[in-house]
Amino acid sequence: MQIAVIIILYNPKPTDIDHVRQLAERYRGVVVDNSAMPSLSSDHIGQMDYIFNHGNLGIAEAQNRGMERAMEDGRISHIVFLDQDSRVSAGYPDEIAAQYEAVRARQPRLALLGPTVVRNDSGEEYRSALHKDTAPEDGLIVRRDVISSGSCVATEVLREVGLNDARLFIDFVDFEWCWRAESKGYVCGITPKVQIRHKVGADELRIGQHTVIISAPIRYYYSCRNYLWLLHRTYVPRQWKVAQGVKQLLRFVYFPLLVKGGCKRWKFMVRGWAAGLTKQKEK
Repeated sequence: MQIAVIIILYNPKPTDIDHVRQLAERYRGVVVDNSAMPSLSSDHIGQMDYIFNHGNLGIAEAQNRGMERAMEDGRISHIVFLDQDSRVSAGYPDEIAAQYEAVRARQPRLALLGPTVVRNDSGEEYRSALHKDTAPEDGLIVRRDVISSGSCVATEVLREVGLNDARLFIDFVDFEWCWRAESKGYVCGITPKVQIRHKVGADELRIGQHTVIISAPIRYYYSCRNYLWLLHRTYVPRQWKVAQGVKQLLRFVYFPLLVKGGCKRWKFMVRGWAAGLTKQKEK
């Protein structure tokens, strides 16, 4: 296997750069920077290429540029995606790629394999209210959608499914890719055999026994806009359309009342719905 690691930067902290540097000493890949000012002074860091986008083009486009650069080398067989704040062991890319091939030996139509995501602070596993996992078969828990951080994909699958939909910018980018892969006969999922520490969202809100992830205010613009765009795509699962629609509407009710900065987020949601309704025909 020949692995390329793709890491997206956006106003990284010095500790983020240090972690990237450690990985770049061991692995080839591409670091793509969406910051307003360059985070590195060279076009390389260790064995990895560095691409500065001169501003935030969104994670979808940034990953696309990384994938395109990585696949210029025809020897690359697997790509591993990481966020700047994801903390992994020095050999993590080898671990997730090896697990990818172990699963693919039994599930040839495997598209994207993600790790089990645990909280940075407590090590507790993030659990979805929608997904009710059963005991994994051969190291694979089938999921219709998998977050990109820590995930692995074979380049031959990427060539068939295609790159990200850059128009989505950030929210649901990884989900849309998984649904598109599923529409082409592939399977996505996570493995309990590999873990990654990650912080999802900017904050959390406890409502009864449920934990609600609170994102940065601007994310709700893209969340609402992209939901309306995806609503009309036939390959997007109906279950997600219904569940996400309920979630979006509930946010309009409880965000101003229960969430710190909820009114600011509410305004972004309104703008997102307006953008989604006026431009949905273009999508």
